[in-house]
Amino acid sequence: MSWKRGLSMKRLFIFLLFFTGDVWSQTLSNQGILNDIVDSDSRFFLKKIEPRITNRLIAEAEFDDNYQATNKQNKFRDTSGAVRYYTNFHLDKHLSINSFIALGRLDNLGSQQQSAVSSSGGGSRSFDNTGAYFQELNLSTNHEKYSLIAGKFNLNFGNAWRWDRGLWIHQIANNYRYIERLGFSGVYRLGNAQKTGQYNFSLSSFTNDRKNLDNSVLVNRDSTHKTDGTPGDTRSLSSYNASLNINFDFGPKEKLSYNFSYIDLVVNKRASPVAATKVADQKGFVVGMNYTLPWQENLDFDFLIEYASMKNLGGNSDITESYFTTNLITRLHQNWSMLLGTSQRKREVLFDNGTNQNLSEVSLGYDFDKTKFFDRLTLQAGYRFMRTDNKEVLDLRDTLGVMLRYYKNF
Repeated sequence: MSWKRGLSMKRLFIFLLFFTGDVWSQTLSNQGILNDIVDSDSRFFLKKIEPRITNRLIAEAEFDDNYQATNKQNKFRDTSGAVRYYTNFHLDKHLSINSFIALGRLDNLGSQQQSAVSSSGGGSRSFDNTGAYFQELNLSTNHEKYSLIAGKFNLNFGNAWRWDRGLWIHQIANNYRYIERLGFSGVYRLGNAQKTGQYNFSLSSFTNDRKNLDNSVLVNRDSTHKTDGTPGDTRSLSSYNASLNINFDFGPKEKLSYNFSYIDLVVNKRASPVAATKVADQKGFVVGMNYTLPWQENLDFDFLIEYASMKNLGGNSDITESYFTTNLITRLHQNWSMLLGTSQRKREVLFDNGTNQNLSEVSLGYDFDKTKFFDRLTLQAGYRFMRTDNKEVLDLRDTLGVMLRYYKNF
């Protein structure tokens, strides 16, 4: 019987060897399948991909010390963590099933508002309300000129909210990060990134995923109710996002990309709590640029600038918001990096006080050399200054933080 057991183990080994392999050589944004596609060179989609499974794990732990604040309640220490697990099951050279499981804090509050529910000054918060859920689960097909996605996915609206540049610089822009949408998306590609530029046109039709694949484990996740009338909560796929990504590849490490995007989030007016005379679909646009430049052999620059505007926020025609984010990453000797950045949000409310919010970050990072235990290991430490002015109360906060982030492909 031992030879049968050995034969079974051999078959299992052959199966795993056949169906697993290295991660795609395409550009991996770590933000979802749609962002991976629009960031990648069209030549990648000419490659023959054999049936296999690719996996990617990104885990991080962060400690923040909000050591100074105008409001004592915002003076506290916070320890948090996150895990992102990506799987791509390539059925053949065109078709794949993609999933993105996220584990993190599920407060349903922005990170800047989370401190308001913490202890009243001088306390600490450690891994509170941490849960896991499917952020993406979809089927995609990729061809030389086009790609199609069906299922649950993240939208292609802006870039400043990407979490992998600094410790906090993405937090304000995270307000217009649109994830967990159910529907369809298509991308059409033209041009050549090394010549006149690659032009990726994308269109997504969707509804918010609030009742289908939004369950979490480890901790209960609060869900908005139908009566909340959240923009995008409709039975039909009537909300849409149209984008144009332009990518240039000038040579080793020198790349330039632009993102132009428009979004229309339809409001269920019968369910909206907003007065009938003020209810309106939430709409917005974003314009951004990202340029990476190898200045010298051991000196690279990575510059990002982005502006976003949203009107009819929450389905209320009285509320508008605008955002501006810019940051520069300087990389030295491949391992060292420094980020300088600022992000701003301006909220205007008709016949009422608005809010101005500003965030500044200075941080240093170090990338450890790749080993068999990790493909990338990053240590970052920095300082954040946050200023929030609602015309009546001025809130100032100073924060020191450190984060360790682990990457592994398998």
